[in-house]
Amino acid sequence: MFFRALLFLLLFCGLLSVSAEPQQLPKDMPYSDENTGMVFPARLGAFRKTEIRISGNPAVGTRIQYSGSRIGCAATIYIYALDENPRVISLEEFERHYRQVRQSVLNLKKLSRKVEEVESIQCSHCSDPDDNPVLREQFQLRTAGEEVYHSELLLILCGDRILKLRITVPASEKIAVRECGQFVERFCRLFFQNKPAIFKPYDQDKTEPAGNTGKADIQPKS
Repeated sequence: MFFRALLFLLLFCGLLSVSAEPQQLPKDMPYSDENTGMVFPARLGAFRKTEIRISGNPAVGTRIQYSGSRIGCAATIYIYALDENPRVISLEEFERHYRQVRQSVLNLKKLSRKVEEVESIQCSHCSDPDDNPVLREQFQLRTAGEEVYHSELLLILCGDRILKLRITVPASEKIAVRECGQFVERFCRLFFQNKPAIFKPYDQDKTEPAGNTGKADIQPKS
């Protein structure tokens, strides 16, 4: 199946972080992350938590895998530092890292003959009252077999950690695309403490999103 091949390719190009000896936790129980204060439930919308792996290396961090109710629907959440000695990440570092991650997505065509085209559909951003920057981008992936996938990238800056969400679903299934949007919305509500996330258009070529205060010392949630 192409979707499994695509997941392997994401793993190969570094979008999925893996540790040699991660700690694996029960998947059917809520997981409370001490670095962000977030609690990840066993179910999030139509997606079910299938795996949690925690590395002793902060730069590898935590990986939480969710699977959708439909074939080809998968979401992965990563919580990690930018190096092995965590420190508060500046807004400039966060935006630079975002550009690197999005470029990895755009480079999928160069890494596999199975990916015919990767197109950025929309970039957006938002901030919660504590000014934790959030960057979101939607992509369309087309395979050599003309299968089309809707894929999203979401990054949140939280003190000395970054939360990254990668979610991919078949674009032809309207219900799957809707469930993808609901998953992103509920994920943001987890971080924003049940407040809605309001996204605005964002030019990723700019140094700083319009309307952002530009704070560098952004603290994690308590």
